[in-house]
Amino acid sequence: MAYHIRTATPGDTEPIYQLIKYYAGEGVILERTREDISDNISNFLVAVSGNRIIGSITHYNYGKRLIEVRSLAVDKQYHGTGIGKALLAELISRVSSGNTVKIFTLTYRPGFFEKNGFIPVPKDDFPEKIWKDCVNCKDEENCGETALIYKS
Repeated sequence: MAYHIRTATPGDTEPIYQLIKYYAGEGVILERTREDISDNISNFLVAVSGNRIIGSITHYNYGKRLIEVRSLAVDKQYHGTGIGKALLAELISRVSSGNTVKIFTLTYRPGFFEKNGFIPVPKDDFPEKIWKDCVNCKDEENCGETALIYKS
């Protein structure tokens, strides 16, 4: 199956939103609003087959040395084809680009990230994340996410 990865454009907001909405409904990733996606569209990468977006990933930059991988979603029809791995690898390549940065994620699916070079760490290692998102999350006290950091 042929696909390519590119930086998202404003016209990609709705398909990205629909991908994330599906997995948020499954309780696998956190929900994102259309407005949030639109406001941060330049941080998203998409996998495209034909004219259809079949996967997406984004990041949040906490400063020069800390970047969070967020909202990795691949159309269920394309699971197991390497699209998620390719999106993650491309994002890591773009955000690290020779810089010494910590790349981390919080996820309900740590196994995927562990297979792709991440190792589990305590959530307390990322106070920036806790200040930004966790304090406003409905699951703050019962968080089931695992924190992982990329080891290149």
